[in-house]
Amino acid sequence: MREPSSWSRRDLLSGRPAASAAPADEHHVTGLIVHARPEHLPEVLAVLRVIPGLDIHGDSPTGKIVVTLETRSRDDVVQRLGEIGELPGVLSTALVYHRFG
Repeated sequence: MREPSSWSRRDLLSGRPAASAAPADEHHVTGLIVHARPEHLPEVLAVLRVIPGLDIHGDSPTGKIVVTLETRSRDDVVQRLGEIGELPGVLSTALVYHRFG
């Protein structure tokens, strides 16, 4: 069976198909919208800026932050999503794009 060229959000977050070791040359690019409490926006931005492979592309006074995340495996994507979602002041994270090769 051929590997899919792109995972659905549900597949990615649930770990389907069964997790396997990522090839050494695998590269994942993920687009996220992070929603933070507006009063905590500066603190959340400061923490996001030091996460390896994460780039901030914009933010709004309402607490919305547009980021891309580059990782080496889908497990890293899921781990980073969880870490970001549990930051103090973060209300939600939404995966809006995922591509790997």
